[in-house]
Amino acid sequence: MTISVRRAVPADQPICAEIFIETVTATFPNEPPEGRTAEAYANSIAGEEQWVAVSGSRIIGYISIYCPTNFIHSLYVRPDSQGQGAGRALLAVALRSAKGDMELKTDKFNTRAFAFYRRQGWRVVGEGMAATGPWWRLRRAGGIL
Repeated sequence: MTISVRRAVPADQPICAEIFIETVTATFPNEPPEGRTAEAYANSIAGEEQWVAVSGSRIIGYISIYCPTNFIHSLYVRPDSQGQGAGRALLAVALRSAKGDMELKTDKFNTRAFAFYRRQGWRVVGEGMAATGPWWRLRRAGGIL
């Protein structure tokens, strides 16, 4: 599968909202219904830079970055497209464009995501608790790969 990454444009937003809803539903089964909506998606990316992963003509994932703090807020890949390189490609773009170290959080119960980030060289730098449960804070040097 050939995957390309490009900046998101306004026309991508309905598809990204669909990916958000599909992935949140599959990954976070205890997420309340109001957390799995197009409105929740729009709120989650407000003020962030966004890139999409494309396979053929199909958008299969996205990443959103809060640039002032080099924080990856969202990285979602359609469940049927996971494990094919889209997440790696999205992270690579984010890391190349970063102005310093990047950070992200992942829920502790999301062991698949945690293992993915660790394989990509991210290291644990903290942990905490949210309403949704415990999380890890991860960091990786940005601006290089």
